[in-house]
Amino acid sequence: MSTNVVIWVVVAAVVLIAIGVGLIVAGRVRGRRRSAALRRHFGPEYDHVVEQSGGRSEGESVLQRRLNHRRELDVRDLDADERERFSSAWDQAQNSFVETPRTGLRDADLLVMQVMRDRGYPVEHFTEREEMVSVDHPDLVGHYRAAHRTAVADTQDHADTEQLRQAMVDYRYLFDELIGAGHPERTQRGMQAP
Repeated sequence: MSTNVVIWVVVAAVVLIAIGVGLIVAGRVRGRRRSAALRRHFGPEYDHVVEQSGGRSEGESVLQRRLNHRRELDVRDLDADERERFSSAWDQAQNSFVETPRTGLRDADLLVMQVMRDRGYPVEHFTEREEMVSVDHPDLVGHYRAAHRTAVADTQDHADTEQLRQAMVDYRYLFDELIGAGHPERTQRGMQAP
């Protein structure tokens, strides 16, 4: 083989190796950026999903699917009359809670689902609602999950009054955001009464 051919083969090999290394580095950078973007968007839900899914790659795939699904939905804001109607219904649920906590909590659970339905979220299964809440309100999905867990436990008489009260507060966090009337003074953890 001539020296020129050997030089060209070596140069080609070096170029191919450089391209390969460059692609690997670029892929890792894209992966880190994707991870950072998902972590930034989902907050604590990122860690929750990664843990539940069995690893970072699987968890990030789940979160990306949630984002893609949410983009396909036509979720709308409520108008002023709808917000007022739902606020009045919440007041009724809250008053009901004072008299009969189980009834009030059930009404709150149904009310959150009604607001979601009217806005265009899928509501047939809790997991669908939970996933969409995690996309649009990642800071509240933990509250929603906890409230729902208590509501389910209460149907089997496994929730005490304090758990019911906290679930009502947790539902209120999400309710206020869903109707577009977030009130920080009402949505602070540890509130005395719903």
